[in-house]
Amino acid sequence: MNNVMNRKSTKMVAAAGLALTLAFTTVGAGTINADAAQTTKYVAKPQMVTAKTDVKVRTGESNKSKVLGVLKKGEKVYFVKDDYGWSKVTYKGKTGYVGTRYLNIPGKQVDSKKAPVKKATPAKASTKKVAPTKKATAKAAKAQVSKTVTAKTAVNVRASQSKTSKVLGVLKKGEKVTVVKESRGWSQVTYKGKTGYVATQFLNTK
Repeated sequence: MNNVMNRKSTKMVAAAGLALTLAFTTVGAGTINADAAQTTKYVAKPQMVTAKTDVKVRTGESNKSKVLGVLKKGEKVYFVKDDYGWSKVTYKGKTGYVGTRYLNIPGKQVDSKKAPVKKATPAKASTKKVAPTKKATAKAAKAQVSKTVTAKTAVNVRASQSKTSKVLGVLKKGEKVTVVKESRGWSQVTYKGKTGYVATQFLNTK
């Protein structure tokens, strides 16, 4: 009876020991695998650095990348550069990647990875000339040329700059009229509240 009890106790102790061993192995493996990328970056020159803890060296910047080997705590490795949480290293003559936070790297940590903000380009002033409206043109012409003149002789006031256009009326010799502007031998005038045209040669414009 005592022998049976002793055997059962021995098995229980062995099972407990095995469970503890597995637990520690799992914790160790977890530490080695915990090399996920961060959002910060270290600015440091290429140099020899040491591992803070046991950590895997991988072929790429991913936890799923192939494992080249394992750095032991305190083991030295040649650091090339950091890329937001992953350090590029030279490991046994090969290029590998290690989680930056598991390495003792003397350097300055910079801000989180963000897309660069582009400076707003000031809008250039438009050099395109805006054509003045007909009203604006008429006002400007009137301001510059408008003057009162007299007819040298009796002359027709026409609706447009043509000898064949409709006659609005007749200016008598010496009659006064306001000239708005002159163009190609015709004077634009204001005749009885209307716009008319008179051959300039028949007006005393001076």
